[in-house]
Amino acid sequence: MDELDIALFEFNQRRRGILIVSVLLVATVGLTIAVFPSFGEADVDFAELLESYPEEFQTAFVGSVSDLSSLDGYLVVELYQLVWLLIVGSYFAYAAGSLVAGEVDRNSAELVLVRPISRTRFVLGKFLAMLPAVIIVDLLVLAAVVVGAGLIDEELRLSRLLLVHAVGGLYLIDCVAIGLLASTVFKRVRRAQGAAIGVVFGTFLLDSLTTDTDYEFLGNLSLTRYIDPGELLVLGNVDWGGVAVLVAVACAVVVLAAEVFERRDLS
Repeated sequence: MDELDIALFEFNQRRRGILIVSVLLVATVGLTIAVFPSFGEADVDFAELLESYPEEFQTAFVGSVSDLSSLDGYLVVELYQLVWLLIVGSYFAYAAGSLVAGEVDRNSAELVLVRPISRTRFVLGKFLAMLPAVIIVDLLVLAAVVVGAGLIDEELRLSRLLLVHAVGGLYLIDCVAIGLLASTVFKRVRRAQGAAIGVVFGTFLLDSLTTDTDYEFLGNLSLTRYIDPGELLVLGNVDWGGVAVLVAVACAVVVLAAEVFERRDLS
């Protein structure tokens, strides 16, 4: 048995959940895009409306978007800024919270580790199991957005859409890594999942509440500080420094999770 065997087995165990989440997200995309034509025809000055919101609200739910009359700006606010970064990110952190803690909670971890596989490779296999899930969800939502935009005769730049999904997928992998770390720290699944969601949700708020304050440096602890869907989808600008941080965080957190589990007493 190696890490790929563990990854394949774990992925097969989660296929139904991934399918349900994918269907729900595709339905969300469809509903969001279906509303856009009537939204765009509304006699409202959206730039003025956005400026009337509190700055913290703008940072959390609007991002860098200043115009909701275009489909790309609308999608950033209605789909990527909130649903993707907070809800989908929290889901993947939650799901990953049971990767190792679930085995410990069921007292099956020791039985698995009796086989010729190290704890580090066991953790790595668990992490790898979630990568196909991230890719499937990412690609299905991408396809749903492209098809939906075509159905309402709206044009989106595919290159920019690919950018937001590439960096957005990397963000979800970081959320998986956070869940994995929580899963190695806590022995109970509920505690691990609660901690994972707490980190994603808490750092999301931290980024929003500290922007343009004396404590803005604290926002650097949040993953959302390193991804801006508005810059990616509306302007096509990539923050390569932010991308590097997301890659480094994923690698570092997975290594830390493996180290924690290596030193863990399973009794």
